[in-house]
Amino acid sequence: MLKDLFIVQVFVKGGPVMVPLFLCSILAVAVVIERIRFYRRIGRSPESFMKQVKAALCARDFTEALRLCRREQHPLARVVAAGIDRLDLPKDALMDVMRQEALRQMKRYEKNTSMLSGIASISPLLGLTGTITGMISAFSVISTIGIGDPTALAGGISEALYTTAAGLFVGIPALAAFHWCEGVTNEFGDSVEYYSLDLANFFAGAEASYEKAVA
Repeated sequence: MLKDLFIVQVFVKGGPVMVPLFLCSILAVAVVIERIRFYRRIGRSPESFMKQVKAALCARDFTEALRLCRREQHPLARVVAAGIDRLDLPKDALMDVMRQEALRQMKRYEKNTSMLSGIASISPLLGLTGTITGMISAFSVISTIGIGDPTALAGGISEALYTTAAGLFVGIPALAAFHWCEGVTNEFGDSVEYYSLDLANFFAGAEASYEKAVA
């Protein structure tokens, strides 16, 4: 029977505060699944992709370089494509163009992660709210019938403990998931900075070599 399951008993005994905690847990799981699917979709390291782009640029085949960028799923490709479109700019201006596109792509990495941060903050507070309401119920029983009936007293105390535990069980994984997503986002930011500078330096060097060869 469904009502005999431990998780159902905990949900019922925890009182009304368990409803928002349950909703928070569902939302956190949904966000984590969505983020995992996104990170897996963009998956592989952009190093081999950047080697192909550099080879195309070295051959001054800008059309092929852009084709490689449009074929690649990694958000870094959009940043590189923005730079290739404006290779006529000076190095600093070219870096600014790529950084601007990087900010746009960064939003894809940060999508919904603020929800995880909010859930990690709210869940323990909801658990604390349940603790307070449970203790109020316990003291209400004491004021009504005294401490002679431990069964009646235990109901309010168990409600307090169940909600505290539930708040922590939801909040701690949500906080861990948020920091994991933040780490992936920071790694992308570092990659963008590295490869943007690398591309700008590479093209500046290639242009200098080309001008010497022409001269």
